Amino acid sequence: MADGLVARHRDIASDPQSGLYFHRGRLACPIDFLKSLMLLTVMSLNKPRSFELTVPSQLEEMTAVHLLVDEAIREYELSEDIAHWIELTISESMINAIQHGNKCDPSKKATLKISSNGEAIEIVVEDQGKGFQLDDVADPTDVENLLKPSGRGILIIRSFMDEVNLSRREGGGSRLRMVKRIPKDPSA
Repeated sequence: MADGLVARHRDIASDPQSGLYFHRGRLACPIDFLKSLMLLTVMSLNKPRSFELTVPSQLEEMTAVHLLVDEAIREYELSEDIAHWIELTISESMINAIQHGNKCDPSKKATLKISSNGEAIEIVVEDQGKGFQLDDVADPTDVENLLKPSGRGILIIRSFMDEVNLSRREGGGSRLRMVKRIPKDPSA
């Protein structure tokens, strides 16, 4: 009795040119084929996970945000330096979404999405507020803004991230998309 793979692929298994042969009802094949199959399996199993969290707009929810960020940092095996800046960037953007976007209204939600393709990390933060334009944010390095208690979050985000795009979210609110390319050299 053959297994399902053999039963479905009798034409390949019976072809001596394919290098496949039967052994006690199992499909056996050359080592090179097995190595390729194992590599494809490992590659698909090791694909970095994506992370997503939606929270009510209360600053107390930042604990859950930090836990998710820590999990993503471990999953993506980021260097200590990149991990620090990713955590700071996410903290600043989520606090902005909760405080400035949603005005700390717990009936409004803030959403965080973190994903990676191995070459870059994409972070998306969404709120349900009225929205704003990045260019409307006062420059915190201007003399008249140095003592103001806000405005530094966007500066930090723009300084560290490789791409920063703000758009209107479908259904209202803002969508902040940030991308950080991961250096090939871990010491960079």
